[in-house]
Amino acid sequence: MWFDNWSGIGRIAVVTLVVYFGLIAILQFAGKRSIAKLNIFDLVVTVALGSILASVMLTRSLSIADGLAAFIVLAFLQWLVAWLSVRLGWFKQVIRSDARMLVKDGEFLEQQMKEERVTHDEIRAAIRKQGHGEMKRIAAVVLETDGSFSVIEDPPASQYSTLEPMLRGDDMAESERN
Repeated sequence: MWFDNWSGIGRIAVVTLVVYFGLIAILQFAGKRSIAKLNIFDLVVTVALGSILASVMLTRSLSIADGLAAFIVLAFLQWLVAWLSVRLGWFKQVIRSDARMLVKDGEFLEQQMKEERVTHDEIRAAIRKQGHGEMKRIAAVVLETDGSFSVIEDPPASQYSTLEPMLRGDDMAESERN
């Protein structure tokens, strides 16, 4: 049916308004991590928030308080995971993926590309998007934890301290393990 009644539409409008601003307030409190580029955990939280928002807006049996409580629990879980990740290296390894070098000194690292399921074309596109034209001038291309690519130009990759863990074959620096 295309139209049921005005009271149903009014309820949806009021609930959406309250829950929308409630979600904004909760995310503001949760901090920037809630809206940063997404890693796997952040994506799960984002999808869950959207699902809760839609459910509360459209399901008469769910109250605004139910929806806000679910938002608060998810925001707390995201905060808790971030807090534990900063303090416990092993927990970070379980929850978050690591950055991965895919090009070193202008050469594709085929095994890493295969493991990350990234093609030559995707890497070339990332290099072009960052304004570079010559593979031989690329020190490194890194697949970051949020799925974006970082492209570092010129000197050999071994001269960049930010690449040390990947050059050693470590997934994280010694200081991050503890």
